[in-house]
Amino acid sequence: MFFGFKKKNNSSSSTSNSTPVKTETTTSTNSSAKVVLSKAEDGLERHIVRLKKEKNIDLSSHRARVFVVMDRSGSMTSLYQSGEIQNVLTRLLPLALKFDNNGELEVYVFNTSCIQMPSMNLSNYESYVKREIMNKGYGPSGGTSYSPVIEKTMSIYDDGSSYPAFGIFITDGENDDAYATDRAIRNSSKLKIFYQFVGIGYENFRYLQKLDDLDGRDVDNTAFIKVSDFARLDDEQLYAKLLEQYPQWLRAMHIN
Repeated sequence: MFFGFKKKNNSSSSTSNSTPVKTETTTSTNSSAKVVLSKAEDGLERHIVRLKKEKNIDLSSHRARVFVVMDRSGSMTSLYQSGEIQNVLTRLLPLALKFDNNGELEVYVFNTSCIQMPSMNLSNYESYVKREIMNKGYGPSGGTSYSPVIEKTMSIYDDGSSYPAFGIFITDGENDDAYATDRAIRNSSKLKIFYQFVGIGYENFRYLQKLDDLDGRDVDNTAFIKVSDFARLDDEQLYAKLLEQYPQWLRAMHIN
């Protein structure tokens, strides 16, 4: 926090005291979060209009269960501490507000295991990372295994719901369980779950690039994009990347 000071009353003696007035930084932080969210919502709406106009893809009334899978391995530490992950989640929230059947973004964090966090929504998105992840002891640590969280989300979303599941899977590095992940993705291709993998940072992401073309699946249920720096993408560009292959999967699965 920072401190502002009341203006000194010049008519009084030089011994008069001024009282420090605390101004919480959370006020400016929350205001900034609202601006980020509002801009992101506008960017998503523009992209949905563009999809309809240019590609005849109509997602205006689409409903799905939207979730995000966030890497919390040790190498992600600086991204969590700098506020970058909070900013990313805030920019992803409009996907849930627009598409999710409950209007919430379901959140999972993982390293070599995974944890389901409270869902993010309009009432709790501000300072979500600090409050729900960092302050509760779920900050970055350990290595990187993809299969536990893929299997976890499969078990949750394979429940007979009429809604498909759209998952955004964000990681900054390669995993140590390629064989198990291949098996999990092949199994998930039978289900109504689409995984949009996002490589954040400057790794080569060789495994994720290969996974995008994995054979032995019923349908192609994954996509991969690399985003070196989220801040360099405006909101409409971000959603264009995230939603590039999802409509193709919906058609392949005969989902409206």
